[in-house]
Amino acid sequence: MIKGKRISLRLLKEDDLETFVALTNNTGENGDHFPYIVRTLTATKKQFNEDGFFSKDGGRMMIIDHHNEIVGAISYFKNAIYVEGYEIGYQIFKGENRGRGYVSEALKLFSAFLFEHYPIQRLQICMEKDNLASQAVAKKCGFTYEGCMRNAWTVGGRIISNQVYSMIREEAPKLKDLL
Repeated sequence: MIKGKRISLRLLKEDDLETFVALTNNTGENGDHFPYIVRTLTATKKQFNEDGFFSKDGGRMMIIDHHNEIVGAISYFKNAIYVEGYEIGYQIFKGENRGRGYVSEALKLFSAFLFEHYPIQRLQICMEKDNLASQAVAKKCGFTYEGCMRNAWTVGGRIISNQVYSMIREEAPKLKDLL
């Protein structure tokens, strides 16, 4: 577990699986900028049993508030074979928990953790070009705007262009300095 000032990051537990599936499948709370992905409990359990949602190719940690409740998730994954790094994604599950600084703290901690534990050179975040809140989080956490990937994906029938932000190893804070 990585304990911050207002949130903690921890691995998904078997007891969390039903809650995690329910939260990620709640289309009324996912927000306007998160692609809807249907998760089944069976497939989620299978992946959990294979790698616990954490391996060198990608993983996920839960964002936990001071009441020990799951408020969101933050993940990393390979986005291109030739890139020595990961893409990061994050989500706060319920609207009532957005705007509280949970993602900013989680992103700072998670980025520092990844640079400390993996021989990577960069992290990147891609977000919908109209997702001003996510852009603000990326900037606040020290990520640099790199450009726009035009017509990168589709959400609800809308063609989406992505803003790309990155952080390279030399720019990353040390995890011990954030704790």
